[in-house]
Amino acid sequence: MGFFAPALLFGLVAAVVPWLVHLIGKRRAVPVRFAAMQLLLRSEKRTSARRRLREILLLLSRTAIAASLPLIFARPFAERASDVPGATLLPQSAVIVLDDSASLQRRRGSGTIFDQAKARARSLLSQFPTDSDIALVLTSAHSEAPVGELSTEHARVRDALEGVKCSARVSDFTEAMRRAALILAASTRPERRIFLLTDLQAAGWGEDTGLPDQGGPDVAVIDVAGEKPWTNRAVVSLVAEPAAEAGTGGVAVTAEIASFSALPVNQLGVTLKIDGATVARHFVDVPAGGRVPKRILYSLPEGTGGTHEAEIEIDPDDFPLDDRRIARLELSRTLRALIINGDARTVKTEDEAVFLETALKIGDRTAVVTTLMPDDVPTDSLGSYTVIFAANITAPSSALAAALIRFVEGGGGLFVSVGSHVDATLWNQRMGKILPQPLGLARTASAMPGQAEGETLDNRPAERLAPLDRRHPLLAHFSASGEGLATARFFKFMLLEPVPDSIEHAVVLRFESGAPALVERQVVKGRVLLLATTVDRDWTDLPIHPGFLPLIQQSARRLTGLSEDAANPSLLVGQSRELELGADERRIEIMKPDGVLWVAHQERGVGHKTVIFNETDQPGAYHVRAIAPDGTVVPRPGDTFVVNLDPRESDPARLAADRRPDRKGRKAGTAPAAPKQRVELWHGLAALVILVVLFESLLTLRWRRSVVAENR
Repeated sequence: MGFFAPALLFGLVAAVVPWLVHLIGKRRAVPVRFAAMQLLLRSEKRTSARRRLREILLLLSRTAIAASLPLIFARPFAERASDVPGATLLPQSAVIVLDDSASLQRRRGSGTIFDQAKARARSLLSQFPTDSDIALVLTSAHSEAPVGELSTEHARVRDALEGVKCSARVSDFTEAMRRAALILAASTRPERRIFLLTDLQAAGWGEDTGLPDQGGPDVAVIDVAGEKPWTNRAVVSLVAEPAAEAGTGGVAVTAEIASFSALPVNQLGVTLKIDGATVARHFVDVPAGGRVPKRILYSLPEGTGGTHEAEIEIDPDDFPLDDRRIARLELSRTLRALIINGDARTVKTEDEAVFLETALKIGDRTAVVTTLMPDDVPTDSLGSYTVIFAANITAPSSALAAALIRFVEGGGGLFVSVGSHVDATLWNQRMGKILPQPLGLARTASAMPGQAEGETLDNRPAERLAPLDRRHPLLAHFSASGEGLATARFFKFMLLEPVPDSIEHAVVLRFESGAPALVERQVVKGRVLLLATTVDRDWTDLPIHPGFLPLIQQSARRLTGLSEDAANPSLLVGQSRELELGADERRIEIMKPDGVLWVAHQERGVGHKTVIFNETDQPGAYHVRAIAPDGTVVPRPGDTFVVNLDPRESDPARLAADRRPDRKGRKAGTAPAAPKQRVELWHGLAALVILVVLFESLLTLRWRRSVVAENR
């Protein structure tokens, strides 16, 4: 047992006061011999004994009261083993950091690990003295702190704790610990502590703990999972794509299944679901600590198109959150490209169509690419294609030009590249309605390889591309340095006539001289890209640089309406999604997997608007629809996306002991002292004193009544 204020124990000397009062105030009897008293001697002795007993009890009770008061003021306590660190009763500032990442949804008994973490947090919170100020922070990535500042209102912190639910996000311990340290930095109290309640999963811990190197707060880690390792099976990746080998409507769903266990898993059930309906079930053997791919072929009913949701589900375990994964499959938006070759060559390495076809098929092995001469293009059936490449065409005929305009306005994508065959005047006349910028004069920047220097109009070095503006979606997947494009040389290109700035027009790439290299225009529902040079090696060496393939692939995806996310539209929990709200749409609505509707309204007078959706907190499919000004609901299946669990949360590997924030700098082989909980005893002592006072009062009352009776 210990005391928080041992100096007050000197007050125990007050316990002798009742004895002194008793001795000083004690009446001494004067012996008087009287013969008649001998008759009553025996009765008097019995009465005297009872009186003496009452006096002794009264003296002891008063002594106990006098001794108890200093003991109460000294605040005695006892220590006992605890599953949470003992919170000092001295004034302090503390931040409770609660791990609410996905791994804590693992089942244990009738509840989850997170339920136990909250119970431990409640127990910890109950130990703090009332004058301590406390904050509450969560570890899940990009989460808000329930109590982001120090507060002495413990009821508020307790209510915030009760309202916390376990998320499906990955943890970010570095940011959580940094936030906790910043909260405590504002405190002037000498006692500052961080209490981290976690399962000590290694995922989410970086090399930096987020704490200051010196002068930081003390850290206490409360392991809510225990030292016993847990095993897990998970679907860590999933790809769904069209499969020609499965026939008409064939799809191939490929899942990667991982086992985080020292023992192999035999005959693990794998179920394929399409749009929520079970269509196939297989079995797979997974080696200990290994991963295996599982590819399942399935043929959708004839005539089925559009967007589908493919789901792989394995036999459940204690962590059901990663036992399923969803992928989005778009059969109707599979890349079907038409290349109109205006400069066919007999040598494949010199043919523009060969460069384009190679780039498209490498980027998407399911792509269907057709190459035709301008005169062979069926103007009445362009709708069967998703994107058209017009490569170095002299000029489209009036019929072809009209068909291309209808194709683009109906939602198709057109990629135009120029060359020595292009007649700029005819192009402007027939296609000016949809061209991003009117075509101008061809400019030779330098001598092309193999040409004599005297044949050029300009002896300056070849043109190169200016630094990339990666804010444009088409360039988002290129590195900041423009690797693969920055080294390309452009010996000749076509100048484009300027146009007024508008939201439908954008310059994607520029030459170092400032002239546009690749421009884009939104036309009604479709889009047009114009490249101011060739896609073969006549005017540039771009086709032999690494950046050519991703440039053509991303261009095709953008023209088709497929971004990189749309080609594999699977986000991880917590990631954001960008959606476009058209000028003719009043609002956009997103239906979450739990049925909750999220709405973004269009501001009056605003054209196209980019909407950022951040509430991807649940694994599953998110369905998108738009509301027209007249209230008509317009489904947008092409914008539907799925959200899956971050695979890092599936790995049960624990954080190494030397990386724990409460053990950094500790000598090897040493461990922190076992946590103790301080149990205050003065409350019980005060209750005992109250009982003694009542007992003393009853004795006094009885004694007075007996004296009155004797005097009568």
